[in-house]
Amino acid sequence: MLKKLSHLIWKLALIAVVCVGFYMIYLDSLVTKRFTEARYQAPALLYSRAFELAPGLGVTLAQLERELQALDYRATRYARNVGEYRRQGQEVLLYRRGFDFPDGYEPDIRVRLRFDADNYLVEIETWPGQEFINGLRLEPQLVGRFASDNQEERLLVGLEQVPSLLQETLLLIEDRDFYHHWGVKPTSIVRAALANLAAGRTVQGGSTITQQLVKNMFLSHEKRMVRKINEALMALILDFRFSKDEILETYFNEVYFGQDRGHAIHGIGLATQFYFGKQPEQLTPAETAMLVGMIRGPGLYNPYRHQERAAERRDFVLHLMFEHDLINRPQLIAGLESPIVTRASARLIARQRADYIDLVQTELRQLVPGREWQQTGLKVFTYFDPWLQAELEQAVYSRMEQLPDHEIQAAAVVTDYHTGTVRALVGGRTPVFGGFNRAFQTRRQIGSLMKPLLYTLALEDDAQFSLATMLHDEPISITNERGVTWQPRNFDGEFRGPISLYQSWLDSRNIPAIEVGQKVTPAKLRQRLLELGLRADIRPYPALALGTLETSPLAVNELYGYLANYGAGYRLTSIHGVSTHRGDVLYVQERRVNQGFRPEAAYLARYASHGVIEFGTGRSLGQQIRQPIGGKTGSTNDLRDSWFVSFDNRYLLTVWLGRDDNQPIGLTGSRGALPVAQNFWQQQEVFPLNLTPPPGVAMRHWDAETGVAIASGCPGSRALPGIANGVDVQGCVVDDERVAEEREEDAEQRGFWRRLFGRGSND
Repeated sequence: MLKKLSHLIWKLALIAVVCVGFYMIYLDSLVTKRFTEARYQAPALLYSRAFELAPGLGVTLAQLERELQALDYRATRYARNVGEYRRQGQEVLLYRRGFDFPDGYEPDIRVRLRFDADNYLVEIETWPGQEFINGLRLEPQLVGRFASDNQEERLLVGLEQVPSLLQETLLLIEDRDFYHHWGVKPTSIVRAALANLAAGRTVQGGSTITQQLVKNMFLSHEKRMVRKINEALMALILDFRFSKDEILETYFNEVYFGQDRGHAIHGIGLATQFYFGKQPEQLTPAETAMLVGMIRGPGLYNPYRHQERAAERRDFVLHLMFEHDLINRPQLIAGLESPIVTRASARLIARQRADYIDLVQTELRQLVPGREWQQTGLKVFTYFDPWLQAELEQAVYSRMEQLPDHEIQAAAVVTDYHTGTVRALVGGRTPVFGGFNRAFQTRRQIGSLMKPLLYTLALEDDAQFSLATMLHDEPISITNERGVTWQPRNFDGEFRGPISLYQSWLDSRNIPAIEVGQKVTPAKLRQRLLELGLRADIRPYPALALGTLETSPLAVNELYGYLANYGAGYRLTSIHGVSTHRGDVLYVQERRVNQGFRPEAAYLARYASHGVIEFGTGRSLGQQIRQPIGGKTGSTNDLRDSWFVSFDNRYLLTVWLGRDDNQPIGLTGSRGALPVAQNFWQQQEVFPLNLTPPPGVAMRHWDAETGVAIASGCPGSRALPGIANGVDVQGCVVDDERVAEEREEDAEQRGFWRRLFGRGSND
């Protein structure tokens, strides 16, 4: 009987061993696959533009301090540590944090910035080296995120990015024998079990770092014997399959540090950003102690909610660090006296989601399609300017509050036309939050905004057109492409007769624009718009001169960038670069310029655009903004759309107002959209529009009746810039034969005009 029982026990034991063996094989495949292929999911973190500091850029002392506060720099007495600054009079001593920009890493640097009496930056020198430098960048602000599927927040870091002090402190507090055990430490488990048994509750944990990692990655947090057994077995497998450094690196990226609203903060990379606004390499001993101390209970020792408790825990860790010679006494004293957290906000991203993020998301999907990027995480560096965004939102929303029709929507875009980059964007009368973003998703007729593009194209032919060229503001009838008679009219219903191209531009007259459009030809205008990158259904009909094509406010910015930037333009973008969390660069934007117009003709457009603000349909803005800027009002049939484009020597702003159902809003460009621009520019330090003629353009004198170039000082002449085409004007009186020829040519043109369009009506 005993022998049979013995055999049974051996058989059961063998079965148990086989079962355990198969179970270990199963666990091994589970752990190895997850740990090798998909350890964690990481979000795409969005960063703003980097704030440029250089003499000549117009950086003010107030702007610098505002940016430093947003980046959680601390004002201190000596600015001895990274992330600190000191202001003294017109000087700022700054210890700039290092940052891994998409175009290269820039290390920590301590500099002295000098400002003049008007508070403009004029000089930068290293300190204490006192070597003058041309400029530097502050690290960008974290402005948004695209969450991973599991809604966990982390910024992946390599073990080489984790300071040795942080590694040693973690091992000191959590697992001193980490490099000497096999993933499980039986003595610790026994000690913890006895302590918990004596206390009648859980007062001590016996888990190694490897076991903690297994629990976080693979298991639930319930306190059951089966879970503890699984934890131990999986820890043994993990320790056998992977190196200690791989396990420790994964732990640093997986460990939980609390909540940011509905998002869990995982990993040391994002925790340092969340609590201190910096990277792991820049942690002080006190900050290291606080983060390591939090691991035991992130909610219990949350410094935003329980400052005293968090301070006690941090100080306890600091004393242990000192006792084990990880820090010296001065570091201990400094750490005990330092603040618990240095960020003013208890949120990772302080601002609400900007409409700008929609544009970034659209571009990012084209650059990095799919969801595989979650395995490495993304850092997306944008051209977003948080301050311009706030000022643009204020300008739009305050205007919307003044309009009684709550169905009127708005969109606005600010671009830097020198670089072709989008800096701020508003997609509706209220924040869009991922809905229909009218700044780049809507398609509306642009109306009179077409005229400057048409006129600039015409001015390229300096033998036929100049700003002084006389046009005909008279009633006309046109048989359109469908055989229907079209009788275009001016907005005011009046006709002024002979009028210069320049005055027609300023007053936004329709009939002269159609005349120029027919001479240029609609087909040529269409072709040029396509060459400028416009992606729209463009029909080459006479009405094209009045802006019957439909496009978005963002596309208008792209088109007008050519006019503002002397004929050179870019495909607009919101993304500067994309990298993985560990810094592997996936994409860096390379700006490719396109010469869309002759520089001389584009300058004339700049000059005329300034005239619109000084004397034309945009003069109400010129009366408020004393610095010279350019602009153009725009309206469409039945006042369904209200447009206004304006630009200084740096930024270009397009504003649109209208209804989603395309019903009339009863507002012209000057009454609807222009006040939004006025609100915006009044908040800005306007960079005066440079009106100095470029090579190839000179101020010339023109006969006010005929538009012919004449000598200066002649009666009836007016001064306007023109393309220097080599014509030598000698005197005021043109010989009779030339006058007769010009009159005959003008009569022929007028006859052609009437033959083309038929007899005009006076209604």
